[in-house]
Amino acid sequence: MSTIKDVARMAGVSVGTVSNFMTGAKTVSPEMAKQIQSAIDELGYRPNSYAKNLRTNNNLEIGVILPNTYDQYYSFLLAGLERDLKQAGYYVNLALHDDVPEEEIAILDGFMRKDMCGLVVVSCQNSYRYFEHGKRTPTVFIDRKPGNSDVNFISFDAYETTRYLLTELTREGCETIALFAGPASLSCESDAARAFRDFYAENDMPDAERYLRHLRSTKEEAFRTGVEYFSSSKPDAVIATSRNITNGLEQALSLLGISVNNDIRFVSFGQENWSRSVTSNGVLHTMRPAHWMGKKAARLLLDNIKSPLMFEKQQIVLHDKIVGKPLFRSDSSFYAVVDRTRPIKVLLLNSPNAHAILRTHSDFTRKTGLNVDITLNEHGSLLNRLMSKEAVSDFDIVMYDNPWLDILVRGNRLADITAFTQAPDFSEDVFLPHLLEKVGIIDERCYGVPFIFGPQILLYRKDLFENQSLKEQFEKKYRTKLRVPRTWFEFNVVSSFFTRKLNPTSPTPYGTAIAAGNEAILMPELMPRVWAYGGCVFDESGRAATSSPAFTKGVTNFVETFSYANPSTRNYTVEQTVSDFYNGNIAMLVGFASFVADVNNDKKSKIIGKIGYSNIPGGYSVLGSWGLGIPPESKRKEEAFSFIRWTCDPAMSNYFAVLDGQSPLENVYINDELANHYPWLPIIYRSYETNRQRKSFVRSDGEFIPITSAEHSIYRAIDDILQANCSIDEALKRLSASIDQLSM
Repeated sequence: MSTIKDVARMAGVSVGTVSNFMTGAKTVSPEMAKQIQSAIDELGYRPNSYAKNLRTNNNLEIGVILPNTYDQYYSFLLAGLERDLKQAGYYVNLALHDDVPEEEIAILDGFMRKDMCGLVVVSCQNSYRYFEHGKRTPTVFIDRKPGNSDVNFISFDAYETTRYLLTELTREGCETIALFAGPASLSCESDAARAFRDFYAENDMPDAERYLRHLRSTKEEAFRTGVEYFSSSKPDAVIATSRNITNGLEQALSLLGISVNNDIRFVSFGQENWSRSVTSNGVLHTMRPAHWMGKKAARLLLDNIKSPLMFEKQQIVLHDKIVGKPLFRSDSSFYAVVDRTRPIKVLLLNSPNAHAILRTHSDFTRKTGLNVDITLNEHGSLLNRLMSKEAVSDFDIVMYDNPWLDILVRGNRLADITAFTQAPDFSEDVFLPHLLEKVGIIDERCYGVPFIFGPQILLYRKDLFENQSLKEQFEKKYRTKLRVPRTWFEFNVVSSFFTRKLNPTSPTPYGTAIAAGNEAILMPELMPRVWAYGGCVFDESGRAATSSPAFTKGVTNFVETFSYANPSTRNYTVEQTVSDFYNGNIAMLVGFASFVADVNNDKKSKIIGKIGYSNIPGGYSVLGSWGLGIPPESKRKEEAFSFIRWTCDPAMSNYFAVLDGQSPLENVYINDELANHYPWLPIIYRSYETNRQRKSFVRSDGEFIPITSAEHSIYRAIDDILQANCSIDEALKRLSASIDQLSM
């Protein structure tokens, strides 16, 4: 491991100079700072914060006590805890008690001797007295509350989940249901048992105690209990309250020749996964978002640490996401299929979502017996193809950008599919709120179904924004702290700072990149700036608003941004901007979420682990959403809609997300496991309400102005400005006249 002396030696400076650079105690010259940072990067040096804490008496250690980590529930919980605590500057000390009370007491004693500044505990104690130490260390208990003391406590509602599982199993025809729970002394296990007894009593089901077993939550104990129990009893269904108990019972059933699903239903408490429709050995798992619980526990503990004496203890109850969802569904009635004589022909934008479909449509074929023939089309020519009756007459399904919807409907290029979407077995509730309305509905009739939701986000080099030397340089130059830009003015200032021709010490050649190769990709780059300054394309009467002060300000900011990008960016595609970012050539990028999935691909990205995510400056992203519709000429509308329904299956949407697609379904954005792997999902979910649409305009006299025609004129005006053919004011005055003439 490298030391500060190694850094000083490589940089050719003293240890004291390196220390001044690292701590900011004294300013060092830009040349020297560059040498030191280069040495730090090459050696991979990290300061020993633990030793520093010992010297300063400022302990940043958090003790985390869990039963185990081989149960994924606790692994996910730990991941959520650790991420938020590390981001706050704390260090996690993990210890496992394996549900042995004496081991937990020994761990707790050791942590107290180390003077931990906080504790997070999943306890196996039935009393709080072991935690009543003199210092009153801020502590958060998870799932298991020791005694009735007033403590910070976060748990899932085990009572609610148990009752729901019992209700669903009974609905499936199960008359006898057994519950295998952990020790009755643990609060979450006693809550599950209470729900079980209440349900049996309320539904006049006899012998509740015969079907209830409390046991130590180990695989071995569950196996022994299972062999003994199932040798003489065989209930219709089993509920287990932990993965350990489930594992042991599975082994017992296998040994006794009892088949899960064929002979017995089996449901286990579990953590949320993106593959929730797939069961392990026939066992169905519930969906507790353990990662989210870990994050909530971390935030609660940090709040308590900030105010240890005045903090009011909190009790937080979370809910298993399985509650309210159907546990059992047969795919056989899900897809209506009439004709299997030829493949369904699909025209898709060449995009990550299309490639996800290419890799998975065999699942649709397996479920329906229908083959699928997919054609990919590039963005620049797709609208023209859709508007040509001859070009799409052979397709059963087509993909379209949401600004094109009214153009396609007015041109009779999409069939009315309202009857399909209003059928009882189709639910628009699976989509993000009102997304079906935005992407598919005109005048209360439906012409398409959402297929992609991929708004813009800001990606930035977190390692650069956290670099002490760069922070000092920025503050010295601009007299303000370096931060992730919140406005487009800030975006340009920061882009300038990270552009080497303007700042020789910049670690990146350019501050940003812009996709400007054609009007279809340039407009989403421009409009968020215009909206942020209060501008728009049309005023309320349908006249051009493109020479207004707000629109002018947005264009001025946009044109300035080109000064901080590679000159070739004027011909860039979206993929090229992303490539520039992944290759470390730029510091920031405003990009569509549907194109950033390779952020974790070490074959494409050189900056893995160095990327931060944020809402775009100004807060207004283009609604990057595409839909699937059916051409009026299709003779196979029933089969086509079966395929569209398949793309809307919540289980499939998770698979598409993992395969780099961007789903319009809400479940993807609130999925615990997916959010952990793709940290931008919660960001774009929270920004959804501020997304704006690029829309055509219908004047009061009924005159229709296609947004594509207006954007074509805007693109030509921007091109004139960039080529210095005219001033911004002159170009925008010409633009307004051009747009006003569109309806004449």
